[in-house]
Amino acid sequence: MEKKQPKLGTDPISKLLWIFAPPAIIGLLINASYNLIDRIFVGNGIGALGLAAITVSFPSMISQLALGLMVGIGGSVNFSVSLGQKKIPRAEKILTNAVMLIVIFALLFITVHLLFLEPLLKLYGATATIMPYAKTYLSIISLGSIFMMTNMTLNNFIRASSFPHFAMYTMLIGAITNTILDVLFIFVFHWGIAGAAWATVIAQSISFFWAASFFISSKAVYRFRKKHMRLSLKIVLMICFVGTAPFLIQITHGFMQAIVNTSLIQYGGDVAVSAMGATLAVTILLFMPVTGLCEGMQPVIGFNLGAQKYDRMLKIFRLNLVLSTLFFIFGWLVLQIYPEEIIRTFNDRDAELIKIGTESLKIISLLYPFIGLPIATTFFLQAVKHPRAATFLSVGRQLMFIIPALFILPRYLGLNGVFYAFPAADVFGFLIAVPFTVHQFRKYRKMEKELKLKEAAFLSLIKPL
Repeated sequence: MEKKQPKLGTDPISKLLWIFAPPAIIGLLINASYNLIDRIFVGNGIGALGLAAITVSFPSMISQLALGLMVGIGGSVNFSVSLGQKKIPRAEKILTNAVMLIVIFALLFITVHLLFLEPLLKLYGATATIMPYAKTYLSIISLGSIFMMTNMTLNNFIRASSFPHFAMYTMLIGAITNTILDVLFIFVFHWGIAGAAWATVIAQSISFFWAASFFISSKAVYRFRKKHMRLSLKIVLMICFVGTAPFLIQITHGFMQAIVNTSLIQYGGDVAVSAMGATLAVTILLFMPVTGLCEGMQPVIGFNLGAQKYDRMLKIFRLNLVLSTLFFIFGWLVLQIYPEEIIRTFNDRDAELIKIGTESLKIISLLYPFIGLPIATTFFLQAVKHPRAATFLSVGRQLMFIIPALFILPRYLGLNGVFYAFPAADVFGFLIAVPFTVHQFRKYRKMEKELKLKEAAFLSLIKPL
């Protein structure tokens, strides 16, 4: 593991990038592989209905992610700022409160899904043919949510503790386990959709225990403390305040996905839902490297914010903007050139699924070169504790553009109108994000200049002494 902790306030930005970004990128790619692997194996081993079942269950799985990110990012950002301010006891109190909070949220999530599983699936767009598969899958996934959500929170704190590789190994263990169990449960034991769900739950539980072991090991510099287990209202509100942006982003995405599913059923039937399931798995995987890059550098930004090193924050922001845009240009080229080959990995027998999936992949990724900037800006705003602005950028894109487009475009373009709602939102999201990006550069350049003037004035006063 990391033998020497990186110095977030003094090490070169390029060095910190290579320390923090790759593990976060690999970790998120691994995490996204849970969905991708499930869909590939389910599509080939069970068929289109199994693939559709995972797709209609996706809003609930997004809700898991939303809660995990709210507490994980909200807690770890405050944790990083406290470390930058050298307030170690406060940082440990934030860590302990975050763990207790996510356990409470996970238990509430399980309770709601045990009581209202079928109504939720109907809300998400499940038809009579999809419902039996979806109920089996989501009921099992819900029971394992305590492992998934707590594991996500712990990983954010492990990364913020300057051990990004340990966080990466946590996800890698889960992904390898999930892949092995998927093959075993679906193709050997023939457990069907239940096998895919149990493979995910068991893999996440093993990943959770590995992550939890970090905080009782000799590697942990900052620890979970029993004396801090009683929730502090102030810290809980602070965690939720900073974590509002990723929470609302994901919840809105889940709401949008439910609308998408309903539109797909109306204009394309069950097979369109299956095709969108394959498309989503691919596009989510594409987003993970950029998300990992930006999320991996958040502890560095938070630490330097606490240490008032604004020039270093802007260097990281600029690098994230450039690398995010370049990656999406690369991803756009791949998806535009090889859409059919990609969709065939999920099911190479269903001609209609392949046709709709190919079209959806090409259209949805049409304007991907424009989305690196808004994503990087959103993560920067989270790291500097401006959750309202971050929320507006991401949630606004979905509420103001995607959802209205989903009600308008299909009336004129049919099924393709559902797909065109996404690039329409991408271009407007980019235009909205540009002023926020420019403002952040101007703001912190001004603060850096003012800080240097104060330091110069102080030095001039003590020099005669």
